[in-house]
Amino acid sequence: MPEPTFPEIGWDLNDPGPALASFLDTLPESPRLLGLGEPSHTQQAYPLWRNQIFQILVQHHGYRSIALESDLIAGLKVDAYISGGDGDFEDVMQHGFSHDFGKFEANQELIRWMREFNTGRSEEDRLRFYGFDAPTESMWAPGPRHALLVLHDHLARWVPDLTVDRDTLLHLCGEEENWTNPAAAMDPTQSIGNSKEARELRWMADEMMTLLEVEGARLQVEQEAYWHAHLHARAAQGLLRYHALMATDSPHRLARLLTLRDQMMTDNLFSILEREKPRGPTLVFAHNQHLGRQVNRWKRGVLSLEWCPVGVHLSARLGKSYAFIATAVGQADGVPEPAQDTVEGQLKRQASAATLYATHDLLPMLASSLSERTDTAANPAHFPLKPEELRNTDGVLFLPDLNP
Repeated sequence: MPEPTFPEIGWDLNDPGPALASFLDTLPESPRLLGLGEPSHTQQAYPLWRNQIFQILVQHHGYRSIALESDLIAGLKVDAYISGGDGDFEDVMQHGFSHDFGKFEANQELIRWMREFNTGRSEEDRLRFYGFDAPTESMWAPGPRHALLVLHDHLARWVPDLTVDRDTLLHLCGEEENWTNPAAAMDPTQSIGNSKEARELRWMADEMMTLLEVEGARLQVEQEAYWHAHLHARAAQGLLRYHALMATDSPHRLARLLTLRDQMMTDNLFSILEREKPRGPTLVFAHNQHLGRQVNRWKRGVLSLEWCPVGVHLSARLGKSYAFIATAVGQADGVPEPAQDTVEGQLKRQASAATLYATHDLLPMLASSLSERTDTAANPAHFPLKPEELRNTDGVLFLPDLNP
């Protein structure tokens, strides 16, 4: 295969400020939501680059918030801390993130920087931190108790004679370990999501959400309290739907769980965007597979799963107000030198340093027929950038070699 040439395209990220500004200038409009993806959650390099990019966006492009692929409810603890709260840093990092992301040094650096940036600033000018993920883990999900009680307490302040009783909620939720049983992830008979109690809780969550929306015009006088109440209402409903799906014996069960998680992520992001609209754009950081604009298809042994990720929903509803930069890597731990006929292989032959590309400039430079990378079995957490995924991006952050 002849070696492709890349005349006058791409920006060397040794000077990230001008590189990012040049990329943003290629977009048809300034995005309300800029997505930055990563091909795995196992490399520190990806969130470290995210930190640099976010700082530039804050300092030069008016961004005032970031949303990470982490529990939206837990993230409230982080946001309170960066806004000047008195919480202990170690406690914030341990309990303010899901998926053990609080242990990542890059995330710790991000939170320290955001808190320092916010010192002495007005509320309008402060940075905000969000988790936008469903409050679930890969092999288990918590019960809805916390979300339901917070929602109930908000409503009790505003609505007299609530038909939903707090003590009844506590009784129906029962013991938390009944919900968090990891065996339920693969065995629907181990889930309590379709029990009589769970069905009653689901009705109560719907009833309280209805009250929240019916009374919305009056309740939104307290905008922040209303926003937090709505957040907990979505979380409670989402968790109860998730547990109900876990209890469903169906060949499509896992795909539906993945679909539901991405739908919950989408709803959370739109709520964040609405809240942030008067303040500025938001950077969202998550796996490439969540932020891409194509239907995801996974094959693992006998499993064949297909579902619509967040990026498909964002693109449909936001249009050009959503832009997406995918990250691709040439070599890394468990990721060898890429074959020449892959996306990463062609990029690695051209880029010796971290480089940011605008996709519409990059595509004409690549071979018309590219192969999907198949050499990353030693690192199953890594997802290579498929040719069809590349075509559904606005930009590519390419890192040639992450090996020490």
